[in-house]
Amino acid sequence: MTNNNHPATEAKNISFNQLGGKLSVIEKVGYGFGDTASNILYQAWSFFLMIFYTDVFGIDTKVASIMFLVTRLWDMVFDPIIGMLADRTNTRWGKFRPYLLWLAVPYGVLACAMFITPEWSPNMKIVYAYATYILATTAYTAINIPYSSLMAVMTPNPRERTTLSQYRFFFAFIGMLLITTFTLPLAKFFGANPSHPGYSAELGYSQALGFQVTMGVFGAIAVILLIITFITTRERVKPLKEQRSSFIEDIKNVSKNMPWIIIFVAVVFWLIHNMIRNGMVAYFFNYVNGEGGKILWTFTIGAMKLDFDQTTTFLTIGTFGMLSGVLLSTPVKKHFDRKSVIIFLTLASVVANLAYYWLPEDNFVILSSVNFIWSIVAGAMPVFLFAMFADVADFHEWKYRQRATGLVTAGIMFAIKMGVAVGGFLGLYLLGQYGYTKGTPITPEIVIGIKQLFSLIPAGFMLVCGIVLFFYPVNDKLLATIELDLQERKKSEKE
Repeated sequence: MTNNNHPATEAKNISFNQLGGKLSVIEKVGYGFGDTASNILYQAWSFFLMIFYTDVFGIDTKVASIMFLVTRLWDMVFDPIIGMLADRTNTRWGKFRPYLLWLAVPYGVLACAMFITPEWSPNMKIVYAYATYILATTAYTAINIPYSSLMAVMTPNPRERTTLSQYRFFFAFIGMLLITTFTLPLAKFFGANPSHPGYSAELGYSQALGFQVTMGVFGAIAVILLIITFITTRERVKPLKEQRSSFIEDIKNVSKNMPWIIIFVAVVFWLIHNMIRNGMVAYFFNYVNGEGGKILWTFTIGAMKLDFDQTTTFLTIGTFGMLSGVLLSTPVKKHFDRKSVIIFLTLASVVANLAYYWLPEDNFVILSSVNFIWSIVAGAMPVFLFAMFADVADFHEWKYRQRATGLVTAGIMFAIKMGVAVGGFLGLYLLGQYGYTKGTPITPEIVIGIKQLFSLIPAGFMLVCGIVLFFYPVNDKLLATIELDLQERKKSEKE
């Protein structure tokens, strides 16, 4: 890691200061709200969609695993399309901001639609699941690629972008906190209707009704937040006027961008890790720990009584750990190079993941303590990783004299979705291979399988992520050079 007193670092600091591009707190917070909205759907996918499909919606694990994979084929086509369309969008509001306004309402509606359980035949329910999942991921893509691209055009300063990324992920984890802390308690509250067809006397509520209403509330919150992001942000970094390129040229150049390729591969393995590990939390506490539904504390607001069980508390503790990781990234970013930090974080995550295979599964205090440590690492990692996405876009413009922020970001977002797809598929497929089917007895083989899916297997994918990032060639000193060169080019253009 690079010490801040090193002459090269001092030169870098001077260069970064020359770039200007300071953003107001209001704009940073407004930008962060956009990821709160994005994470309402993304975290619902990560933590609850697997168990919702198998235990509430009623889809077989193998059928659900294939659906996670097949539905991403559309993303293979749509991700680069939306990226290139965003690059070529020109409105009085900019290139990327308009998508937040245009698609906010469809996004909120589809966030709810995914968690509706229709009283249809099994085959028609599968069709409904496919349709709503594809439409929801399409809306997510059409918002999240422009949203992520927006970071690169709000300011040219890499250090300010890291700060912006920090705000982004602080509010992203606020969105995660909403999902992890309140989804199950709200589902129990809204689903407490004995007349509903899905009502379970054993559980005391209808899971189908509870999930549907809860996600409707979260979807409405997401719509409001996306509109706030649109209103409070501005686009300032403009492409060179002489830039002209075709879709084919854009794709050819991106395919030669080595930093982009390395980030792409690393992100795939990172998200496979996240999807498997996060998706197994509910299974782990329901079937390995065995006390996931045990009520630990209750919160009452007027007539609303919310019960927080062991699973929810575990997730909430983890979310506070992630928020801590975002806050701790402030002193870290001042003293160390991003590449060194990101590699350290991947290795720390590997160690924490491995520990879960040997921890006593009945000791909630130990499980939660290790989860808090793992979550600090998990919270800091995207702050640096997503700031690197914007740097890769600048590297692309510097090397190829072509601003393709939308396409570069679309490629990375596709990597995220590929990781989600493969992780979701592997998690459910392997769960089925271990013998899990809703309603059947939980055997020792299933217990061991869930433990492996919660610890050893995601640790392996994170290790590969760290190895790939070791080869990332862009350091902070090169970034300073890139940004100053780009500023000089644009000054020459004006003259």
